[in-house]
Amino acid sequence: MCASFEARFTVRELVDLFERVGVAIDLSAGLPNLAPVEEVRPTDLTPAIRVAAEGRVGLMPMRFGFPPPKPKAGPIVNFRSEGRQFGNGARQGRCLVPVSGFYEFTGDRYPKTRWIFRDPDAPFLALAAVWRAGEGGDAFSLLTAAPGPDVAPYHDRGVLPVSAALWADWLFDRAPADVLLAPPPAGSLVVSPAPRPPKAASAG
Repeated sequence: MCASFEARFTVRELVDLFERVGVAIDLSAGLPNLAPVEEVRPTDLTPAIRVAAEGRVGLMPMRFGFPPPKPKAGPIVNFRSEGRQFGNGARQGRCLVPVSGFYEFTGDRYPKTRWIFRDPDAPFLALAAVWRAGEGGDAFSLLTAAPGPDVAPYHDRGVLPVSAALWADWLFDRAPADVLLAPPPAGSLVVSPAPRPPKAASAG
């Protein structure tokens, strides 16, 4: 389960990489200011990419995690992909969530060891996700499956980075989910320890 990720990239990096694979991100409303974020957690707002009005691809702020299904439950940040199909509609559909790295945790006691997974050759990964409209704004949940070999030593589920060649097919619903989504092969991700910075001592 991926419950947090890093978002350190620029709008220019996003636009350039998507343009290289034939996906033009519509920035007619202006250039958003993407501040680097060390850890995006459930319910935080973060940019996601989806097909918007008139078939344009938009960069939208969305909340991480669907609202809880019942009182006192947590947001739904991960959504199983196996055996499901995902299409686009007016109030829900496919999206991609750009992350410069995603976190997994190991260990049985607090504090657990935090690890970050990155693309060794690109400034960000585009994680497969589904979004829904809601009264409090749009939200997304990251799709998961059995882990690939890079993630398997750390967790029994894994998020699904979509290869750049398939970004348009995923966003525009050009092929079934089970054709486009697969755990990344060995060597697709690099992993390194990512200890949390120590808390500042309180004044006193």
